[in-house]
Amino acid sequence: MEIKSSRSIGIWYVSPQRLCNFHCSYCVSVNDYAKSDRVSWRTDEERASFDGVVNWLGTRGFRAGIRLATVGEPFMSDVFLRRAGWLTRRENVDFVELLTNASLLRKRLPRLAEYGELRKLSLWATYHHTQMPIEKFLSNVTYAHGELGCFVVVNGLLFPDSIASLRELAAACKEMQVPFNLDLGYSPETPRGRYSTIREMLPISAEEGWFEAAINLGANERLLNVNRVALGSLAGLSCSAGCDYFFIGTNGDIYPCSRYCMLGIHRLGNVMDPAFELRPRARRWAPCEGVCSCCNKEDFLHLEIAEGLTRSGASSLGWVGGTWEDQGNATTIRSRMSGE
Repeated sequence: MEIKSSRSIGIWYVSPQRLCNFHCSYCVSVNDYAKSDRVSWRTDEERASFDGVVNWLGTRGFRAGIRLATVGEPFMSDVFLRRAGWLTRRENVDFVELLTNASLLRKRLPRLAEYGELRKLSLWATYHHTQMPIEKFLSNVTYAHGELGCFVVVNGLLFPDSIASLRELAAACKEMQVPFNLDLGYSPETPRGRYSTIREMLPISAEEGWFEAAINLGANERLLNVNRVALGSLAGLSCSAGCDYFFIGTNGDIYPCSRYCMLGIHRLGNVMDPAFELRPRARRWAPCEGVCSCCNKEDFLHLEIAEGLTRSGASSLGWVGGTWEDQGNATTIRSRMSGE
């Protein structure tokens, strides 16, 4: 067993649960990660892999904050919810964060409450403007946050056709006093495993003044700048992934981050291997070897240039808050962006 530690480690696990009730044209669950409108698991092996990884996560000798993702929608699967609930009851787990479209919260959150601890449940609720009325979305968020007491972050995706709905969403979250995050919407057609330009990855980048529009809609300016830097060259950037954060893929393979998983480098092992022991890197910072296009927030929030963005103790691997007051980091990022 791993050495016991009081330090909490962030872990992002993408499970192979594929069932989803939405059909978003921009969904990035494609190819090997393709969602389904019929089945939760393609094979018995996928289901067994999910159980094995969850068992491993809940029996570690170290504390962990877990972002538990699916290829589809987590609230479509009772099996998934039961295992998520089990994780919230484990002593070594600080929180379990689910990524959801929020469409089924009123119907299925009470079930999760029967076998889990909602005080340790976090919901990253993304609004999909083409799939769901905003009134229903906000009603479900209010139910989860206001009535059941879950930690909820409302997430908006910035696309050229989502600006009006995001403006309404941000205003409603401010009135409800619910955390609001704005992410850049990515194109599912972005080539994987090689460098892609920002124009290829971000449909919104074709719009004049898109960066300023994102800020006006409520995006965290520092986070947005870190995002833009991470989409370019990673040469010379230091990262703490592999020390205080790890990524687990659908088959149980574990890497320092999802970018390394995509590139197939620095695999640490498989968590279902009885002989596997996770040994976090002793030194915090190490040079990134991802080359370019680190697009997942779970990963790039661990770059040294993002230090101080995440809120200590927040039940999320993606939520940041407050304003950017660290002028040293501001100078570093502006230099990277301008090529100085």
